[in-house]
Order: sequence, then C-alpha cells, then structure tokens
Amino acid sequence: MSVFVLVHGAGSGAWVWYKVKPLLEQHSHTVIAPDLPGHGKDKTPLADVTLAAYVERVCQILNEQPEPVVLGGHSMGGGIITQAAEYCPDRIRTLVYLAGYLPENGQTMLGISQEDTETLLLANAVFSEDQLAVSFRPEALKQVGYGDCSDEDMALVQALLIPQAAAPMTIPISTTPERFGQVPRVYIECLQDYTIGPSTQKRLYTALPCKKVISMDTSHNPYLSAPQTLAEHLLALA
Repeated sequence: MSVFVLVHGAGSGAWVWYKVKPLLEQHSHTVIAPDLPGHGKDKTPLADVTLAAYVERVCQILNEQPEPVVLGGHSMGGGIITQAAEYCPDRIRTLVYLAGYLPENGQTMLGISQEDTETLLLANAVFSEDQLAVSFRPEALKQVGYGDCSDEDMALVQALLIPQAAAPMTIPISTTPERFGQVPRVYIECLQDYTIGPSTQKRLYTALPCKKVISMDTSHNPYLSAPQTLAEHLLALA
C-alpha cells in the first residue's frame, strides 16, 4: 500500500480533496491532505505565508512517513512539490503534477502565468490594498477554473476559497539535476483549463520531461468535477 500526500493550490485548502481522498483510502492507501500555512484551518498570518513556509510544511510531513510517498501537487502545489523534491528527494517515490506549475530552476510561478496566452487568471485577479494578497472576481470564478463543476461544487468553492498570499508566487524555484532531477515525475494535464492553459502545461512537461503524461478533458479542478477518474489515475500510480 502507498502513502499519498496531496498538496492543494492557491486560495484552497485540504478540503479540495474531499471527494478523492476516500476513493484512495478504500483501496487501503494512506492519504494525507494538509492545509498549507494560512489556508483552511491553519491560521498563519498572511504576512508570514511564504514559499519557504509551504515547503517546510510539506517536507515535515514527508519526513514523518515510514516510506517514500506519492507526492501530488495541484496548480500552485506543483511549484511547492518541486521545491520540496529538491530538499528531500529521498522521501518521494513519485511526483504527480495535477494541472500544476512545473517550474525550471530559477522560474517563478507568476512568471509562468505571465507567459501564458490562454489563462484568464491574471485578467481576473484583484490585489488587496497592501498588495499582500490576491483574490479573483467572483463572477469569473467558474469560467477561470470551474467550468465543468456543479452548482453544488461552486457553492462550496465560493464559501471556502480565500485570498492567496502573493509572495509565494514571486519566489524563484531553486532545483538541481542531482536532487529534484532524480525524482520520477508524472503530469496530469487538464485540456479545458483556463487557469494554467493547456499549451502552457504542455510546454512545462516538455521542458522537464515526465515519465508519463495523462490527459483529462476537464477544467482546472477535476478533483471536484471528475473525482472518480482522477482517483483511478492516481491509483494506477500507487
């Protein structure tokens, strides 16, 4: 049996995995879906939410496990698991990017978005007065990331989505071939994605080749719209 550690994306929390987690657990796998600092039930102040804090939380969890894990990251979580793999590569069996940022050494997640010609993310971003946080126009949420999600899903998202600290998106990822580069990678692309456009996802996994690329004909958030199919893909990697 495998240990899955699933890292959520921007503005989200452990709650995003609530449909997928039991589908993996019913096959006797262990699933850990943490709230990153400042997300969900974690009350870290926004000013203290950094990329380093995110990565430290993930590495702490990895080091607590009895065996190397399948480490999944959705969206922003992709950048986080990339940096975590540089710091603790021996604690990871496989990296799984779910429509996630897969930055090369020196890239930032914001920089990747700025080069994305298909994304609707930045056009609908709203920064706080102090520039510490970014949220998204509520009326654009469905179009940007949840196009195939039900009204029930959208009610949950609108109730639980929070402003995202801007700082983690602007910090360059630092990796080496000797550490991050030695951890096997799988990419799950979402073909109806307007958060990280399909062309950008392809560019990312082409620049840093993955041992397997899986395609899902969904929006950016298939853990809500296609949980059974997503779970089946993850189970195949166990």
